[in-house]
Amino acid sequence: MPRITWAVAPVALLVWLAPAPARAFEISGGAAYWTENSSAFSVTLGKFWDLGGFQLGPRVGFAYVTSPNSSGVPADLVARLGLGIIYLEGQAGAWFLFARDPVVRFHATGGGGLELGPVRVGVEAGYLHDGALLGARVSLSL
Repeated sequence: MPRITWAVAPVALLVWLAPAPARAFEISGGAAYWTENSSAFSVTLGKFWDLGGFQLGPRVGFAYVTSPNSSGVPADLVARLGLGIIYLEGQAGAWFLFARDPVVRFHATGGGGLELGPVRVGVEAGYLHDGALLGARVSLSL
């Protein structure tokens, strides 16, 4: 019987220490000016976990870029730091734009804004392969 107790103890400790989810999911919408002479719009779904003072998680969804028109899939890893009603966040990953060359483009932005309960409203600036991005994001935690 003592062997079973020692085998269960590390598993119980890991479950107890595992970070709890921040919220189940987050729906987010963004609009940005892209210096490649177009605009970029995105609607994404994210999943975040609390990790000792900050949140970390993936954000994936649908993107639409103008001039020339193309659609795609943004896939980013997001880190967010909450400072009371203010938050700071950074994200990096790849955007897959199907009607453009290259199809896979590096994406990284940073920004911040206000956290108003389950709603976040903020601004961000960053880079999408071949140009800078300047935009805004609204998110709803579910």
